[in-house]
Amino acid sequence: MTTRIAPSISIIAVGLLLASAVALALMMFGPNSERGISARPAEAAANVHVTAKCDGNPEKVLVTNNTHHRIKIRNVGSIYRPYDFEPISVNQRLGGGRTITFESGPSAHGNVLTKQYIFNSDVGSREGARVSTSVGRFVDRCG
Repeated sequence: MTTRIAPSISIIAVGLLLASAVALALMMFGPNSERGISARPAEAAANVHVTAKCDGNPEKVLVTNNTHHRIKIRNVGSIYRPYDFEPISVNQRLGGGRTITFESGPSAHGNVLTKQYIFNSDVGSREGARVSTSVGRFVDRCG
């Protein structure tokens, strides 16, 4: 007659602990791509710069792509009490190392967002531009 010996709970617990430790070690020492870690989005986000020129006619929002990759600019708008039509969809692609200027106001003539002023220059740094891109959202304040 054969006697079966069932593993005890402590043996099972030790086995699970060892398996977890091996899995953790493999995740910690594998390549970045296998660990799900990538610096690319953070690098791209840090290298997109927005400048709001809130005074003047036209008002201007400059978006500079300092990456080596093309990004998509989805929309542009103001921060302080935006109009109902904001943010304004632009859906523009911007190559690496390039800058694009969006304009608003009666004298806007290139990449026109609207012929109305969108910035309230009386509120200082509470106003500014908000730009949404394929690599994140960016803000620059007036004043």
